[in-house]
Amino acid sequence: MKIKEILAACLLLAATGCTFTDEPQVCPYSTRIEYWYAGNTFENALPAYANSLRQYLFDEEGNLLATDQMRGDSVTFWNGELPAGRYTVVAWGNLENEETVTDSRMLTANGGTPPAYRGNTDRLYYGSATFETVDGEVCRRRIYLTQAHALLNITVEWRTTVLPSETGIFRMRLRGIHGSYGFTPAYEEILIPDEAVYTLPQTQSPFIQHETVAAMNYDGEVTGRFVTFRYTPDTHQLWSLWHNDNILVQEIDLYKFFNKLPVDLNRSLEQEFDLLITVYDDRIVVNQVSGTDWDEGGAIG
Repeated sequence: MKIKEILAACLLLAATGCTFTDEPQVCPYSTRIEYWYAGNTFENALPAYANSLRQYLFDEEGNLLATDQMRGDSVTFWNGELPAGRYTVVAWGNLENEETVTDSRMLTANGGTPPAYRGNTDRLYYGSATFETVDGEVCRRRIYLTQAHALLNITVEWRTTVLPSETGIFRMRLRGIHGSYGFTPAYEEILIPDEAVYTLPQTQSPFIQHETVAAMNYDGEVTGRFVTFRYTPDTHQLWSLWHNDNILVQEIDLYKFFNKLPVDLNRSLEQEFDLLITVYDDRIVVNQVSGTDWDEGGAIG
């Protein structure tokens, strides 16, 4: 369901209860947050997906109290001393230099060449929760991070009378992609049967356009990969292929394919897609290469 806030109860232990042994030791922290990847609730696989984690801590009024950066195995936890109160944490995995944080409330895709086009973003992950701490007790909270990026692999093959040149520079362009995230989660979902709660980031305008370098393989196919912010039902993906400075494959409206997905793009845990675009003399056909993102492709032209 759509939410404005997520209030999560902590596991509260006695102040000396850092362990559950017969001889508990004095706990060196009052709050411990564990970060897990939502795609695996049986073991903590987050380090396999996120090399770094940036944590933003807010008080009940929404004031930013602290920003912490964790790397390596440290991405799985944060320990700290917090007085009694209500707090919100927002965590971004793999947030490096390709995105800009504005006023600690919005994440914006950055950079790109040529002007007006963005390159690929980082493979971002996102998690958020609101919790309360109590004096004299230790608060432990587990937060599940979800995929905050969309991965689109595209392979183009030709069944035409005239084949494209094997030399030169190939580029793929993709328009109509969300260009910013809000820190406030847009949705929360429960992983059944684990009953673990994960959150999804709030996509916002403006819609932007991306460009990625492509390459021709030994089979004469051109392949490229887009890493962007997540897709939603409002995303209108418009794809094209360029050779040097000339358009090679006219813009294709991929929205009709994503619109037929048997999943809700607002709530999908992961967004990874592989498309095969076949160019004929009289038409263009788009098919799924692998996975279960949709059952069938379609034709254009």
